[in-house]
Amino acid sequence: MPTQLSSQQAQTFSFFDATSSEWREKAEGRLRRVNVIAQRNACVHRVQLALRSESMLDVGCGTGELVVEMAAKGVQATGIDFSPEMIRACEEKRRAGAAAARFHCCSVFEYRAEDESEALISALGFIEYISPAELRDFLGFAQRVLRQGGALAVGSRNRLFNLVTFNEYTAMERQLNTIDALMSEALAIEDGAGIEEIHSAPLPRPESHPRTRIDVATRHQYTPGELAALVREAGLVPEAIYPVHYHAIPPAAAEGLKDMQIDFSNRIFTEAPEERRLLPFSSSFVLAARKL
Repeated sequence: MPTQLSSQQAQTFSFFDATSSEWREKAEGRLRRVNVIAQRNACVHRVQLALRSESMLDVGCGTGELVVEMAAKGVQATGIDFSPEMIRACEEKRRAGAAAARFHCCSVFEYRAEDESEALISALGFIEYISPAELRDFLGFAQRVLRQGGALAVGSRNRLFNLVTFNEYTAMERQLNTIDALMSEALAIEDGAGIEEIHSAPLPRPESHPRTRIDVATRHQYTPGELAALVREAGLVPEAIYPVHYHAIPPAAAEGLKDMQIDFSNRIFTEAPEERRLLPFSSSFVLAARKL
């Protein structure tokens, strides 16, 4: 285990190190649910294809699917994760036919990378497990390590989605008095605002979040506007926002309409991958930014 972990990071380490097999099944699409991992990975593939990036670093690589896929395309691909069990699964995949992929067991905050050494950095399912201060440190790392013209693709749990879940997350936002701020950003997006027009000041944050299937007390959420502002603050320029895991059915009703929800979410992701007006109804998103 890495040294000097916060309580949040220690919980994250314990959960993921103990559930690497289940995570691998989820990432490989062997479970009947919306494959959020695959949808996020597909967003990074779009960024890489557009820029023809020849190298990439995947932070919090999990069981290594994205790194292996990128290596198969001829990209010099490296993945890092602080869970030994996750990296063990990555190495199994590398030995099974992805020899060009590289993996390291470490935290990004301990990883030594040369300045301007990567053309693409991805971080998917990562920033929810670090504090806002650590997020700023990570974005500073990305700005330093990216080459001129390189791109960062960062995934986030979507706080705007709390407006329409009508569950404990909506109740949490009411208690924090953030409904109006969230609604203002959602309305701007629905009105067709460009990325440069989506603004959001930092919102109040709860000390802990309602529990999910992942047993970590605090899993941070950001709105697209919040994350775009932090990325700009780090000296990067947001260029695209991809909705991930669109929900056509409210979560409570979706429990009884599971197949319909899965099929429709997958179809709309394939057919409208860059339709920003889907964002308020998507539980996750990927923001792509460039170092100019």
